[in-house]
Amino acid sequence: MKTRLPALAGLAISLALSALLPLSVHAADIPKEGNDSFTNFWVATSSDTIQQGDRTFATYEIDGVTRNDNGGPMFNSFGLRCLGLVEFAGNDGRGQGTCTYTDKDGDHIFTPYSAKGDGKGGERGTYEVAGGTGKFSGITGRGEYFNPRTPIKADDKTARGVVSNKVSWKLP
Repeated sequence: MKTRLPALAGLAISLALSALLPLSVHAADIPKEGNDSFTNFWVATSSDTIQQGDRTFATYEIDGVTRNDNGGPMFNSFGLRCLGLVEFAGNDGRGQGTCTYTDKDGDHIFTPYSAKGDGKGGERGTYEVAGGTGKFSGITGRGEYFNPRTPIKADDKTARGVVSNKVSWKLP
């Protein structure tokens, strides 16, 4: 009995440690190309606005996380950081910026974007998948997103949002 206990304890410790290790996307897990739908969940970390008559100019930085809507490895549990600017004239808005998506291994995907208001208070935009680092080096593609601009309330009054994405991408 004494000889089996250390073996079982070692197995239990190994299982516990493997459960604590982060899951990550590895190059072997990623197909060479794909079409994905994913959702960004973000919070504004900084913003600045200037008003000029009926025009408003704003710069912003947002940070967040992503979830692949179908559970695939691409854009699933990636960190998100975007910098952008937007100009509003009345209810009509146009913007541009760039985002960096970072997976659990620290590899990046870069996506510059442009957007315009949809006339209903939301925003529609397109982006280019313009490269990356590590396993995402040389990635290309195109995507589109929709930001309904539905306010998400919180005690700190910081802007938050949920954005739907559809993307087609290809690795070299």
